[in-house]
Amino acid sequence: MAGKTVTEEQIREWSEGQAFERGKIYMAQGRVEDLSVTGTGATATVDGSQPYEVRLELTDAGMSGECSCPQGGEGAFCKHCVAVALAWLDRSGPLAMPEAPEKIGDARLRAFLTGQDHEWLADELMRAASASPVLRARLEVAAGGDVRAALDDGRLRRRLGKVVKAGRTATAKEQDERFAEIEAVLGEVSGLVGAGFAGTAAGLAEYAIDLLVPYMERDGYLVSSTLTQARRIHLEACATGHPDPVALADRLVDQALATGRLFVDALPGYAEALGTAGMARYRERVEQAVDDPDAEPATVARLRERLAEHEGGADALIALLASGKPSGQDVLRIARALVTEGRDQDAVGWIRRGLEDSPADADLRGLGAECLVRAGDRRGAVELLWPVFIGAPTLVTYRALAEAAAGHWPRWRDRALTLLRDQLTEAGDPYRFGILVEILLWEEDVEGAWQVAGAGGISENLRLRAARARAATHPADAVPLLLELAEQEIVSKRKWAYPRAAQLLAEAQILSARAGTGDDFDRHMAALRTRHKAKPALRLQLDLARLP
Repeated sequence: MAGKTVTEEQIREWSEGQAFERGKIYMAQGRVEDLSVTGTGATATVDGSQPYEVRLELTDAGMSGECSCPQGGEGAFCKHCVAVALAWLDRSGPLAMPEAPEKIGDARLRAFLTGQDHEWLADELMRAASASPVLRARLEVAAGGDVRAALDDGRLRRRLGKVVKAGRTATAKEQDERFAEIEAVLGEVSGLVGAGFAGTAAGLAEYAIDLLVPYMERDGYLVSSTLTQARRIHLEACATGHPDPVALADRLVDQALATGRLFVDALPGYAEALGTAGMARYRERVEQAVDDPDAEPATVARLRERLAEHEGGADALIALLASGKPSGQDVLRIARALVTEGRDQDAVGWIRRGLEDSPADADLRGLGAECLVRAGDRRGAVELLWPVFIGAPTLVTYRALAEAAAGHWPRWRDRALTLLRDQLTEAGDPYRFGILVEILLWEEDVEGAWQVAGAGGISENLRLRAARARAATHPADAVPLLLELAEQEIVSKRKWAYPRAAQLLAEAQILSARAGTGDDFDRHMAALRTRHKAKPALRLQLDLARLP
């Protein structure tokens, strides 16, 4: 990354949650002490709730940070790291990232190895093999050993079984650890594919999937993400060569029918692994499922659609779905298949047909707009997207309009914002103008966003976003809101109210100093301390924040 420099915006991206804003306040309050800077590193002490030691290091990827606080100890870029990074930036100006160290490529490494003594190479391989069962197995197979004897998958099976079958009474932290362990084992399984043990990897992935299926509904996202990893490994292993393509076909159809989710979309991914014999069996099983009274019709329909599209393309899918009256989802599948084949014009025709029955279908309109943009018909694309924006005005739908219109956007923008303002004015939602503020902030129209925010009708978080954007050029304008929100926190009795109030007040103090109204802020704090003098916990937080 030669020539790259660290910026304040990058520091914001590296931090998490409120760490950047708090770190920026710490830096402005002069809490960064004993800052020592070298060519690529910096150390300092940050005066927080206690002194914390911070060490930063520039790398070719950006900046790494260590802090003695609990958050920094876990590797996060905490508020103390942010404070030191900003102080370093303030002292030294742009911080140049070092160039990435030169890596020895495969060709250079191979050239080195081919020139070494055979005894040395053998010793190095034996040493590496003692720490890597997979490497040991590969070497044994190369020496003439049997694949099944060389690599015992029992260890991985036992680890998978133990961790997946953990009790339902596990805490949230234990559940996270449980699935982290599953992912670690699956990582080892994945390594078997490239090591030449694809068949073993496929078997282990199937075993993991079988273990996880009963937990699909109970453990939600964690199981879903782990199943996704197991399925990816299974597909990768099968692509190298499944030992029994017919058995693979049975497995894919059986699990699709049993779960309604797994392997419903197996084609075209598994087609190569299935081969001629496997595909024949797969086709036979799908046809049998049509007459199976226990099979879920929606699942069977999905299997048939995928099979038809794989074997006959979009036209075969059309023949299957258009035999009756295709639904909006059917039309969307047909259009996507046509787009895959590069038949955008045909896809748009089907999309317009689908919109006759489902005029508000955002997916159909979005796909049609993509086709029209590729054809150069940006007006048509915007006209397709227009009802989506009006029906569901969000920053996402607004950006889609802007991207579709491209150079024609200025005149469409005025129309979009006018209609949006009229629509929001009539709405009964107390936070109805939040969408407009988000849009204006995205466009970097801070003045416009600030004016709308001042009229009300947006959430407190969005008001704060608008105020912080405004503070870059008009710090005095943001101070009243920060003081107001701080007072709300103080009287709210929420768990983190006092630390949150102190942070807002510290931010207001910095902006007041920039605006030349520091005396007014001091008077406000004196009145606040008097008004809440019966709250020692609040006084403690104000003192920790070094507030007057």
